[in-house]
Amino acid sequence: MLAVALVLGAGCARSIPPPGGPLDTTPPRVLATSPADSSVNVASAAGVELLFSEPMDRPSVRDNLRIYPPPDGVAYRWSGRRLRIEWGDSLAADATVQVFLSGRARDLRGVALGTPLQLRFATGARLSPGRISGRLRAKTLPFRGVPILLLPDSLGMRPDTTDAFEPIYQTETDTSGVYEVGGLPLDRGFTVHAFFDRNGDSYVDRESDVVVGYGAVVRLTPERSLADSINLVAVDPRAPAVLTGSIESPDSTARFLFEARTAADSTLIARTERVGPGTIALRVPAGSYWLLARRTAPVSRPIRPGEPPPRPIAEWTVAVEGTITVGPEEERGPIVVTFPASPGAPGEAPPPQEEP
Repeated sequence: MLAVALVLGAGCARSIPPPGGPLDTTPPRVLATSPADSSVNVASAAGVELLFSEPMDRPSVRDNLRIYPPPDGVAYRWSGRRLRIEWGDSLAADATVQVFLSGRARDLRGVALGTPLQLRFATGARLSPGRISGRLRAKTLPFRGVPILLLPDSLGMRPDTTDAFEPIYQTETDTSGVYEVGGLPLDRGFTVHAFFDRNGDSYVDRESDVVVGYGAVVRLTPERSLADSINLVAVDPRAPAVLTGSIESPDSTARFLFEARTAADSTLIARTERVGPGTIALRVPAGSYWLLARRTAPVSRPIRPGEPPPRPIAEWTVAVEGTITVGPEEERGPIVVTFPASPGAPGEAPPPQEEP
């Protein structure tokens, strides 16, 4: 598995809310920072101070806070709602520093910050002008509060998940899936990734987690210091596909079965049924399938006195021509299956069966 030193709140001590009082559902806020955002000529050993709107779960804040580039000898000192982050004189004289606090940081009642903090300041006369922004789009995976990792392009487009790595910059998507990372150095190449840590252990687990990358290296230069529309599309590789369509038949009381069988060995994977014509839908894993529709007699019930016997309905199977191959989250349709009228005369031979 791949160890990722990023802000996900793993290992946080469990916060215990103070007893009594009304239930607190108001997210905490960062009221003030020192230095202020976009400050310049900040002493390299000045450290950072954050003032919160209410008492915080301190391990949660510490586990969800990162500083880029990371200074040496970081110490965290609390005084009520105020956090002082100190370090030695280890920053470069002309560095742009980014302090990132994930929206997963919590107050003492377990209410998350929600909106992450991104504080940037420079030890020199100007902030680094580079910026990367975009949107994360997803259908079945979440797109809010998803970690966006910037890695050096030296690791390649698909970092080796057998080695540990640490992102060199990080942010999170907002409620619309939008993200932005500013204060980036120029003449550098980055790869951009969204990390869905489903089990919350801060490791890339191939069996459960999803990492989605932008399809090219993003290189910032003096001529192109802003890279926008670096959009990511997340597809869950374990999400099912959906096959939709309809049954067309004049037999309003017949029972219809709609099946998906594997193209390799005709194993039944999914089946749905309905009485009478109408819409159908199947959820299937990604793969290749034969699709079959079968008309059968309606569910039997006792015949009431004076009621005529039900009209016989002939069994009939229709195979959708060819195989259908679908991927995760794909929707395929409409698939229309048409049945002729069932013969009405008693004893009339049923029509021939059609099989794939």
